[in-house]
Amino acid sequence: MAVGNAAPLKERSATGWLFSLVGGSLIAILGVFVVNAGFGPLFAASPPGTATDLVNEGMVLTATGLLVLIGSVAFYTIPDQRRNWAALVFALSALAWIESAAFVASQNLADLALTVSIGPVLGLIGGILGVVGTPPD
Repeated sequence: MAVGNAAPLKERSATGWLFSLVGGSLIAILGVFVVNAGFGPLFAASPPGTATDLVNEGMVLTATGLLVLIGSVAFYTIPDQRRNWAALVFALSALAWIESAAFVASQNLADLALTVSIGPVLGLIGGILGVVGTPPD
């Protein structure tokens, strides 16, 4: 392949990394907010299951977001294994999307469904572009 033709492929790989990096950050931030929302009722007089469910969902989202961040950096910096890391980013973003949908459904926050889905969707797109793209030089 000529040098002039390789530039769009390198940009696609860098774009996948950037998408998954931003998506992982948004997932982790959402997880921190959900954990914070769960700790408020945990210390107040509330039904016993609701607060612990929020804390558990938030911890899963936070851990998933941090792992997506680590995976996105790894698939950019380790070009030999970028498809494996990008597939992991894709799978974790799908898990985060399912978990954020569970949060929206459990709290009856249908208005926030699109907002909560932005991070996982960016992670999914970044994972797909990381699998399809070429490694950076």
